Amino acid sequence: MCVSRVQRLQVCCPLFHEIRTRPTMIQKIRLAACFLLSLPARAEPTIVGNWELSHVAPQAVENTNPRGVANTKFSLTADGKLLTLAPDETSLQKAGHAEYSFDGKQLFIIESNRPGRPAKVSFPDDRTMVLMPQYESPRTFKRIPEFTAKLEPKSLQLIVTKADHGSELPYDTADYSRLPLAERVKGSWEVVAYENVPSGQMPPYGFTNDVWTIDGVNVTIASRMLEREEAVPFSFSGGQLQSSGLALGQPGSKLAWKVNFDEWGRLVLDSEYCRVILKLMSRQKLDPSRVPVKIVLLKTR
Repeated sequence: MCVSRVQRLQVCCPLFHEIRTRPTMIQKIRLAACFLLSLPARAEPTIVGNWELSHVAPQAVENTNPRGVANTKFSLTADGKLLTLAPDETSLQKAGHAEYSFDGKQLFIIESNRPGRPAKVSFPDDRTMVLMPQYESPRTFKRIPEFTAKLEPKSLQLIVTKADHGSELPYDTADYSRLPLAERVKGSWEVVAYENVPSGQMPPYGFTNDVWTIDGVNVTIASRMLEREEAVPFSFSGGQLQSSGLALGQPGSKLAWKVNFDEWGRLVLDSEYCRVILKLMSRQKLDPSRVPVKIVLLKTR
């Protein structure tokens, strides 16, 4: 029987058979094109859904909100309704109501049947939305599963400063709840909110996120605006921190701060003057200059 040269090569060289039967580059391109054409078209991102305000670009201090800017929740419906809730609110009865229109590029909030200033809208990805309002700094939103989900309140109002503080530092989220109270309060804490402040004692531009470092002897407060530190001796007993002249207290006065921790593990200090809420940054002393300057959340009496 006559055996062809091709057959002899297939027997003697298996690689030859693989080369002959392997798809050519053109075939591969055709197969890839057919595969891509068979995929469903990617849907354009939509403004409809539930959102959490997650970032506000830094502003000059004179343009900031003295009460800070919280990570407010937004719900935009397909029929043009806009609902807003504070991050820790879960009841729809407390939601703010408005209307909106969106042309695919600009968002208009409608109040008293009149659209307000437009805000340009972009979608870096399916779960992120960036608003660029006129005369205000850009705002970034992240999608959330539920509008009524309870979220930890956060201060987002960053301040433009001469110093470059870099990006925000991560918090220490470890569980220290089993430590004795006197040990649990130790560390470097960032002020994130003031509450129950007498309205006459609110600073013109609000309070900044000062860093409190608590050790076994002193409370050292690093002022963000004044860029200086002040150490105050304290004692701790019976769930109270006794100190002199902290926060709104008069210099040289003695203050008793009742110590608690909230559901997010934040340190809550209550005195006759106000409530200060702090979030743990490190169990060790931290360089305050590494922390970006913010206007914290503020509630007056």
